[in-house]
Amino acid sequence: MAKSKQSVRLQRNLQQTMKVAVRHHTAGRLQKAEALYGQVLQADPENPVALHLLGVVTFQTGDDERAAALIAKAIALKPDYADAHGNLGNVLQRMGRLDEALASFHKAVVLTPDRAEAHNNVASALKTLGRLEDAAASYHMAVALRPDFAEAYSNYGAVLHDLGRRNEALACFRRAVALRPGYAEAHANLAGLLRELGHADEAAECYRRALAIDPGNASTQANLAGLYLSAFDDEGLAVVESRKGLDLLRRQEFGAAPDETSIALLSQKGLRAFRLKHDLQQADYLAANGHAVAGLDEFRAAARAMLAHAGNAAIERVMPDRDEARALLPYLQSGYALPMPALSAALNPENDWAAIQQQYLGSAKEIIHIDDFLSPEALKAFQAFSLVSKLWLKDYPNKYLGAFSDQGFISPLHILLARELQQKMPKVFGGHAIGRFWGFKYDATLGKGINVHADFARVNLNFWITPDEYNLEPGTGGLKVYDVPSPRDWHFKAYNENKERIYAFLDANKANSVTVPYRCNRAVLFNSAYFHETDRIRFAEGYTSRRVNVTYLFGTR
Repeated sequence: MAKSKQSVRLQRNLQQTMKVAVRHHTAGRLQKAEALYGQVLQADPENPVALHLLGVVTFQTGDDERAAALIAKAIALKPDYADAHGNLGNVLQRMGRLDEALASFHKAVVLTPDRAEAHNNVASALKTLGRLEDAAASYHMAVALRPDFAEAYSNYGAVLHDLGRRNEALACFRRAVALRPGYAEAHANLAGLLRELGHADEAAECYRRALAIDPGNASTQANLAGLYLSAFDDEGLAVVESRKGLDLLRRQEFGAAPDETSIALLSQKGLRAFRLKHDLQQADYLAANGHAVAGLDEFRAAARAMLAHAGNAAIERVMPDRDEARALLPYLQSGYALPMPALSAALNPENDWAAIQQQYLGSAKEIIHIDDFLSPEALKAFQAFSLVSKLWLKDYPNKYLGAFSDQGFISPLHILLARELQQKMPKVFGGHAIGRFWGFKYDATLGKGINVHADFARVNLNFWITPDEYNLEPGTGGLKVYDVPSPRDWHFKAYNENKERIYAFLDANKANSVTVPYRCNRAVLFNSAYFHETDRIRFAEGYTSRRVNVTYLFGTR
């Protein structure tokens, strides 16, 4: 009897510990919750609820492998544990194990078919897999089961938009913000669709509402900057808002100040080695040319030591310790942009632009190239801007870096170039709004160019600015354009991420390709519906020798 009472007392204590742990967990005090779940498991190692919730905490703190193992153990002990199946799906989805994630989400639906959240999770995985029609059906089920489910309405709207069902998408976004006026993502989604539909004023207001709710959202700020450029023709505000977007992106990446939180985050996350290599090269260039940037010398010393210690050029990430992170952060958190000169012309006035326009309009496949594209002064300005300005924050798997017009890669000269194209070639550019433009910078010794893809625009203009002397294989290093338009019913991921499907489509449609070799100050002008990819590149090692291309998009397809 005494043993039975002791057992009951222990069980009550464990239940009380679990209640306290859940309260801490719900309040976001993850370390306290983790410790208490651990206490429960010390006394009861096969407690499925404690295992599951400890797995959720572990997932929230970023250890996906351990989280998956803990939740899988909970499911092994309790196979009908619907919440655990759903959360295992969340972990697997973040790990990129999408088919397994979908299976876990489906199991949760089977166990709780009347639960809207389970259908929403299935839809999320289906969307990530590109199965948009199936995702739409699952989102529809989620909102049917729970008509007040604002998140599902917003997600449903995003899928409907990708499917081209814009009126239905608009209704979903409006429903989401009506249900949750403080839902920033829904306001931003609504703004994006309103912008597409030509309702620029309402779109701007929705972006502002989203930023009022979530002022640190770099993506929403970037979209607002792009709206000022394309819809309002307000060059001054476009530049100002774009630079705000760059500041937010930098803060999102590295924090606002070198405090303990930012130091810990950088130490845990690290930096891609090819990006750190670029940033060190740029810092050395800035120092050699007399540019004063906060933390410049400390960054150079720490970055050089870290890369030397890493040694292997194939290493993916460099992980700074706390002292190294403290030395790197002031420079990484600082902005620096080279002012562009006020020029009367960006395009080369020696070119016959009317004849070039006619050449494009008369071309059989809407693919031409233009040599001596920029004026000599503009070329020098674009080269200097790309070398000096600290705005190359986006890194990509093929080891190249990007900078965008809505996040700092902008100036009055950048905009002047777009305006001149519209004026001098009105039948090509005049009827189309300026879309996004950007620069990409490559490390030819580590990576390669951009994979095959297409853009959601009407006209694509791509030009190169690195001096020809650095191209070690003249006749290569340019752009390959395929002469069959991409399907109108493909969504963004299909246009940009599914290489195998794209090549199969090109083969099935007997596409030919036009390869335009690299040449400094050469532009390639083509129908943006065409798939295209970077040709083989081999440029000299060094900072000033990095291949740089600039791309402008006009109009929408």
